[in-house]
Amino acid sequence: MPFDPQLRFSDPAGQTDAAATRWARQEIERALSSRRMKSDVEIEIVRGTPDAPVALPQVPEGYALWRSSDTIKVWGHDERGLIYALTELADRVTHALGDDPFAGPIPIAEKPTARIRSMARLFCSEEEDLDWFHDRKQWRDYLSMLATNRFNRFALTLGMGYNYPYHNPWIRDVYFYFPYPFLMDVAGYDVSVRELEPAERDRNLETLKYIGREAARRGLDFQLALWTQSYDFDDVPNANYTIDGIGTDTFAPYCRDALTRLLKEVPEITGLTFRVHVEGGIAEGDYAFWKQAFAGVAAAGRPVEIDMHGKGLDAVTIELARATGMPIAASPKYLAEHMGLAYHQCAIRENEHPPETPRSEREQLSEGSRKFLRYSYGDLLTKDKDYAVFYRIWAGTQRVLLWGDPALAGGYGRLSMFAGSDGVEWCEPLSFKGRMGLGVPGQRFNYKKQGLATRRDWEKYLYQYRVWGRGLYNPDGPRDGWMRHLNASCGDAADACEAGLAHASRVLPLVTLTHGPSASNNHYWPEIYTNLGLVSDKSGVAYMKDIGAPRRFGCAPTFDSQLFVNAADYVAALLEQHEEYRYTPHDVADWLDGLAAQCEASVSRARSSLFWTTPSVQRIMIDVEICGGIARFFAERFRAAVWAELFVATKATALIDRVMVHAERSTLAWDRVADVSQAVYHDDLTYGPQSWLRGSWHTRRPQMRAELDDLRAFRSLDQTESRALTPAGERAVAAIVARRPVEQADGVTAPERFIRGEPVTIRYDGTADARPVLRFRTVDQSKRWRSLPMSSEGNGFEATIPGEETDTDHHLQFFVSLTRDGVPSLVPGLDPNLSNQPYFLAMQE
Repeated sequence: MPFDPQLRFSDPAGQTDAAATRWARQEIERALSSRRMKSDVEIEIVRGTPDAPVALPQVPEGYALWRSSDTIKVWGHDERGLIYALTELADRVTHALGDDPFAGPIPIAEKPTARIRSMARLFCSEEEDLDWFHDRKQWRDYLSMLATNRFNRFALTLGMGYNYPYHNPWIRDVYFYFPYPFLMDVAGYDVSVRELEPAERDRNLETLKYIGREAARRGLDFQLALWTQSYDFDDVPNANYTIDGIGTDTFAPYCRDALTRLLKEVPEITGLTFRVHVEGGIAEGDYAFWKQAFAGVAAAGRPVEIDMHGKGLDAVTIELARATGMPIAASPKYLAEHMGLAYHQCAIRENEHPPETPRSEREQLSEGSRKFLRYSYGDLLTKDKDYAVFYRIWAGTQRVLLWGDPALAGGYGRLSMFAGSDGVEWCEPLSFKGRMGLGVPGQRFNYKKQGLATRRDWEKYLYQYRVWGRGLYNPDGPRDGWMRHLNASCGDAADACEAGLAHASRVLPLVTLTHGPSASNNHYWPEIYTNLGLVSDKSGVAYMKDIGAPRRFGCAPTFDSQLFVNAADYVAALLEQHEEYRYTPHDVADWLDGLAAQCEASVSRARSSLFWTTPSVQRIMIDVEICGGIARFFAERFRAAVWAELFVATKATALIDRVMVHAERSTLAWDRVADVSQAVYHDDLTYGPQSWLRGSWHTRRPQMRAELDDLRAFRSLDQTESRALTPAGERAVAAIVARRPVEQADGVTAPERFIRGEPVTIRYDGTADARPVLRFRTVDQSKRWRSLPMSSEGNGFEATIPGEETDTDHHLQFFVSLTRDGVPSLVPGLDPNLSNQPYFLAMQE
């Protein structure tokens, strides 16, 4: 007999009659029936501006819940707000541990911070992805999970698996790489996939239609990302499929008409994402192609967002999109092809500024005049922009291990709206798994150890989606929103799991930000790190694309040279007796050690819990322990790199002993990571064909061990080759030993807004050993940072940014560096949880 939850529902205005709100209402009924719980309260949908014990958030997607006697009142500002209110109740039922199925914070009112909260799911491997693509039950559950966790957009992403479409021998698996002929036959063109049966092509389109319908049914925007418009169709000898019928004269019209038909076949598509630079297969400067492609979007006869990936984007392409009358957006990378901390980097790397001449004609923008847009927002954030800007977080940093830090997720929620931006899209866990023809049957879940794999690949990361989606929606949301999941799945280990994951989740973003040997996810994977030598520059083949000689750990740039200094530049400043205001490798190492200690403490606490052996707790705590070990590894690498760079600069072989101490500790930490992971994860986790994109933690161990042997060889050099420390070297050693961490300070008074062309005065009220320095730049990464010494004024210091510096289309960002009692300080600097913006922003009136 079907279970009757006896739910009483009142909706006098019929607000839940629409498909999406009806689905949300049914989620409550489904959850009650699934848990076999009865409701003793009535749920009443209210509208307008009723009396409520909380302030009703009168903004799109806002919602409120409150109790009145035996009734739960449900209010939503709009359809999506009502969906969030209803799914909040359904989610409480799903995780209820007591008799009250709706237990949780009430009254409650929430409203969104990030306007765009998107999740991207990548199709990169026929072997590993085709099954989930056609699994309709998993789509219903997956999309329900996204909507429940307050994502408002889902981006199905095709053609992102390869970086370069020309003369590329790695192009093997091309399923959906050039997507149109894998989905449909376009009338008037004889374009097809030779090895694909028409029935399979038609099935693909039917599945895409189904995904669109189910996304719309849950109130989700459905974004289809078409990253590749062309590749060398006749020069891919290793490709598993052949595209026939492509002609030079008909190619652009074919893509135009294919886009129109695709949008008519799947009317639920609300936006399309295009990679508009050379890696999408269209030479930069070929505006004729994009004019036709964008016209194909407009011909669908309804508003469809044209989202243009930021790299190589220029004013001409934006104007072509604008001319269609469609809503338009630009989506730059948040931090290269990785995930750093939540704030937007102050400065791009030096080699991202435009060269005198572009690398090639077809890369005239991304490797030429617009190079500063490769890995961040560039010059897109103008005061009067008429396009949306949202950021894409690529899956370069962390692909396998669990992530879940409410503080950092909230930071992304706030800071993805930086300077008039609109939100963020996250490439979900497992993105790029099996790409470039490296799909392995049975390895989608990464686990070797029996009993840890979840039913679907994404279900391992349920807590991750929850923390991320809710943090983007409301950075100050109630803790119950994520803890109810941990309480239900991890029992008495829930608090330890929360704390452990929170600290573990800061490790790799911090490492990525401060150690950037490559901006490309195809070359740098800090999660399973490929070693870069401390003293020898013979290693580092993985990083040749991005950093030139010498390729040593301490020479790798940071991703924010305005706030973080690498070991080589830090040592150079010490030897030259220049004051360094930035966070040093020692500061980063101290943070990492603190995070590691918290990870270790959480694992220790969880071991004594009754739930320790359950798969839910094991999945979390294994990954927390691995992240803690990675933190120890990199902490010691950063310390070793400082001594290594001082040795390289001075040739004083006595310093090798100091390098060895930290290098040995680093290797021991990696050994621990390898020991923990070896029995749990597969030996070959395939995220690409090169050695640095596959393998596992224990397969990297020989690299670490080999370097110790090299360092021992340096230490055993004949003493006639050794040198004594110079006085400058001795001073540097003393400064390193006596160093004090950079501190966070306050006391700056600054305007939140300014008028274009007028001077802006910044004041610091506090003490300083010498004149503080104001450091500033317009919010335009094609520009360089400037600095002004602050003058003593009354009980503090002031500096004025002249009007010619504020005569700009952009906003203004700045911070203050100073020294107090010999301690370097930054205002505002980074908070202890690393989730804030370490500079001030003044918006132009």
